[in-house]
Amino acid sequence: MTFANPWVLSFLLVLPVLFLIYSFGSKQSNLSIALSTQHKSFSSFFDNIGFHMPFFMRLLLLAIVVVTLARPQLGQSITVNKHLGLDIVLAVDTSQSMSALDLKLAGKTTDRLTVLKVILEDFVNRRSGDRLGLLVFGEKAYTQCPLTMDHGAIVDLINHLKIGMVGNSTAIGDAIAVALKRLKDLKAKSRILILMTDGQSNSGSISPQLAAEMAKQLKVKIYTIGIGQDGEVPFLVPTPFGMQKVKQAIPIDEETLIEISEKTGGVYFRGKTTEDLVKIYNHIDKLEKTEIQVKKYNSYRDIYEPFLWTALIFFLVEMLLANTVWFRVS
Repeated sequence: MTFANPWVLSFLLVLPVLFLIYSFGSKQSNLSIALSTQHKSFSSFFDNIGFHMPFFMRLLLLAIVVVTLARPQLGQSITVNKHLGLDIVLAVDTSQSMSALDLKLAGKTTDRLTVLKVILEDFVNRRSGDRLGLLVFGEKAYTQCPLTMDHGAIVDLINHLKIGMVGNSTAIGDAIAVALKRLKDLKAKSRILILMTDGQSNSGSISPQLAAEMAKQLKVKIYTIGIGQDGEVPFLVPTPFGMQKVKQAIPIDEETLIEISEKTGGVYFRGKTTEDLVKIYNHIDKLEKTEIQVKKYNSYRDIYEPFLWTALIFFLVEMLLANTVWFRVS
């Protein structure tokens, strides 16, 4: 229960004051109830009650009136948290160069794609209020999963990514264009593309520069991540003697990746180690926070009517008894 006018309850403090005034000012304070040696004097007992009872009833009546004026109410307060999430598309390079063995996972040398999958899974699990989509690109670019709140499905698809699944070359421009098709008509607070690659665009029908210009016009922010170490890196290749490690240089076109990010309001990151990639995704997670809108709804109804009727009944009873049974003894 709550009160619409809680300040009115402060008048209840007057009641003890009135009681003290009555106690010290009563002319009949020396009355006592005694038993006659001849018989029990019930009339004296009721006379004593009758003298004081009207005052206490009026005191109670005044308390009820104060509570009534404070407007007691019953109801509930409901708080609604509304997530104003982001729309984020994850574009993963699955070209042959992602098989380079220059990163580590749990202390063991591992290929780039395997490390990226583990880090992406953690990132997806932290974006609980956002819609996420997944696309892969190599020679072509394909949507693996449209934007969804089903993050479990995204994680499952990430775990099934394989090197070379859409070709061995790299079509960065096409990847951006496919992501824009998914993002262009959405009305989210912010639309973001996180593009991860370890090479340079050498395939596709749309140049990265043109795709970045399209993203700028559509107000889609692009974060680009260059993966892997500089110089020659080891690969496992099949030979007549089984799988053998060979070293090969895979240059990253950082200039283009920087241009894409800067043109769209994003940031370019370079992840040369697993630790770098973890820090990058932590940084993006902090930069793009999901907004939570809190609304509070109050639903109350007045219940002062019972108090009002009680006050009226007390008033009538007090008037009746004061002039009949509990009359003042002069």
